[in-house]
Amino acid sequence: MAITEAPEAVTATRTATARTSGTARTSSASRTSGTDTVTTKNTGEYKAVPVWFFAFEGLIGASYDVVKSSPDAWMFLAAAVVVNIVLARTVLRGRLKMAKALLKGRRTRKIAVGLIALRLGVHLALGAVGAQATSAPAHLAFAVVMCGATVGLLAFDQRVMLRALAAA
Repeated sequence: MAITEAPEAVTATRTATARTSGTARTSSASRTSGTDTVTTKNTGEYKAVPVWFFAFEGLIGASYDVVKSSPDAWMFLAAAVVVNIVLARTVLRGRLKMAKALLKGRRTRKIAVGLIALRLGVHLALGAVGAQATSAPAHLAFAVVMCGATVGLLAFDQRVMLRALAAA
């Protein structure tokens, strides 16, 4: 199943008993109509953040190239940041716990460092060959690639995290 496909309406319940300090731990994972939710007794409920929301993080990751392609693009980026904050505080209020857990995760930091290294590496490689990205279309192409890579990697990281929580 591709990352962007909606999962089938399946409800799976898994109960695991762990003997941690004399208490039993119950966890269940359920997938219904395209949303992933993992509930654990010790950690509360994690609702999946929609993949489209990661586009804001991708846009922030690609902001350098967006601004390089057009000097007035900073206004668009500022508006996107405001929309991101408004959506996070209103529509996605119940999913903030999952977003915070993702941002604090070790894999997410590795993804961020990897994307920065990828961007610098590509620019250094192109500079070594003599084909530096100096035009607006080249910077827009970099922005699209960086945004797409960020969205894909964050969606994958969320899926891995939800599966790990469901297996606990």
